[in-house]
Amino acid sequence: MNKTLKGIFAGCGILALLGGGLAVLKLTEPEENPDEHSGDGEEESILLWEIANSDDISKITVTPKDGDAYTATRKMEEVQDVDADGNEYTKEIANYYLDAYESLPMDTITIRTLATRSSTVSASRTIQTGTPQEDLAKYGLDQPIAVTFQVDGQENVEFLIGDISPDTSLSYLCMADDLGTVYAVPSTNVEKYREPLISYLGTTVTEALAEDDDTVVEDVLLERKDLDYDIHLSYDDFYHLDLNGGSSAAHIMVEPVRSLLNAEKSAGLTHGLFGLTASEVLTPFPTEAEMKKCGLDDPFVRVTVKTDQGDTLVFRLGNTYEAALSDGTTELRYYGYLDGTDCIYGFNQENTLFEDVEPGDITSKIVVETYVWDIGRLIYEAGDLKLDFEGVGDEQENYLVTCNGKLTDTERFRKLYTYLLKTSAEEIVLEEVTLPSEPMVSIQLERQDGTRAYNVKFYDAGGMQAYIAVNDNLSFKCRKAYVETLIRNMQIYDETDKEFTMTW
Repeated sequence: MNKTLKGIFAGCGILALLGGGLAVLKLTEPEENPDEHSGDGEEESILLWEIANSDDISKITVTPKDGDAYTATRKMEEVQDVDADGNEYTKEIANYYLDAYESLPMDTITIRTLATRSSTVSASRTIQTGTPQEDLAKYGLDQPIAVTFQVDGQENVEFLIGDISPDTSLSYLCMADDLGTVYAVPSTNVEKYREPLISYLGTTVTEALAEDDDTVVEDVLLERKDLDYDIHLSYDDFYHLDLNGGSSAAHIMVEPVRSLLNAEKSAGLTHGLFGLTASEVLTPFPTEAEMKKCGLDDPFVRVTVKTDQGDTLVFRLGNTYEAALSDGTTELRYYGYLDGTDCIYGFNQENTLFEDVEPGDITSKIVVETYVWDIGRLIYEAGDLKLDFEGVGDEQENYLVTCNGKLTDTERFRKLYTYLLKTSAEEIVLEEVTLPSEPMVSIQLERQDGTRAYNVKFYDAGGMQAYIAVNDNLSFKCRKAYVETLIRNMQIYDETDKEFTMTW
């Protein structure tokens, strides 16, 4: 009881007159006259049941007052732990899994609290004894939450949970075999049974790839209703093996245009379905009607990921909805569904990037990608001007290069190429364009090892811009000033007393 209230009662002589009746009235707030069978309401500690080791609970069945019953069954599992000296060892723990939900991700840590929070429970107070049936409603025990523990080596523990008392630290409870005695127990012992079943299902929809997992994501296809094109990414072993000098991701974009990718920015798309986490669990085992209502039969987003292990993951985002947050605000979320995991989840915009990613968000600005000493042949052409370089060697000290058949200075060659490396894909071109008949500059590059050959052509786009076509596929725009400076650098290549211009 609150110490201030006790002081007031003592000072007025009321405590001695009423005994515990007023304390019960404060806790239960029933009719004006407390029941004659009520206890004195003083602080007590009455052991209701004791299970020395919570791991001995083999099964937990919870029957909500307004929902279907669910059961959590124990499974002994081995896990790795570290002792006080930092040594790893294996120990056995009891985890609990929801029956009939084994196919869905579960929050086993939270499910385990169904056993650990109330393996041993003592009442803080006896509220009423000899309680008539009609009085149970005062405590919410006319429609209780029913809980049963099946315990190794002892009888079942069965109890009924009623309302939270006016003193919210306590809740009403009675034993299933003694409905006449109402107790107040710490709310922390029983609060977990008030949670809906879906709160025990996990929001981690897929596990993240471990650091030592060598699974390769081979193909990613993003289809979205607000785009006139697909975003299609493909694994390229050439970049994975770092043959290009380490400048790019291991995947490239093949649709809507071919482009190198920014490794950091594209990771959410290439590997976003691994370690996929939802904001909330919404509907386990949805019906066709529920899928349709959420827009998941014809989704706004469909992501298909294929791996070298033969796995195919398909993820959908459907309609949006407003989710109420604990601070009274709301948040826009998408209904989401991973094929093979039969549950509808809610995803906010921080959970995924699939709903609004654009090609330019994940692409690299790099166009020319080859490491200089790997070049076997490099041809620059602008109008009648042609610089045809052929090189042999693997580093600056032993690299020999000719220009139009004559030996040329390696450093001069490297500096001109350094400017070419500055070619920047400043803007992706998605619209249909009719290119001029002749490019401003044409570049043809071949590696010494024969693993790559590609061409890059620059066309006048009008105004202050130029188009960039890679392997004769129009992909990007850049500033025309860059191309004009490239031409001037080509023109002075043989004038070794003149420095190349490296800015534009």
